[in-house]
Amino acid sequence: MDSLGENTEDEEPGFVKRIFLIPCMRKSFMYGISGGISVGLGYFLFTSNVSKASKYGLGSYMVILFGTWGVCRYQLAQERFKSIQLQKAMQNRSGASNIRLVDPKDV
Repeated sequence: MDSLGENTEDEEPGFVKRIFLIPCMRKSFMYGISGGISVGLGYFLFTSNVSKASKYGLGSYMVILFGTWGVCRYQLAQERFKSIQLQKAMQNRSGASNIRLVDPKDV
């Protein structure tokens, strides 16, 4: 333990940190939260109905969260696929069989 009481040893990250280690999740949470607050607050300002405003806010949060996460993960998968194709093409072109393919996740 250091002077602040935090462990400096290698520990498994907590639940929240593990969620943010998922690719694209942090950005999707930020977009979802800001979009949900905006929609809920906007609906409340126009109708003064708290119950419906909270439902619309939560609904838009979920749609934006999963929508942006899905699009981001799809783009990430496309980039990985293209990089693997490029590595295979370069390997075939050079004719060298001792070249090892590098997984884009490890770079």
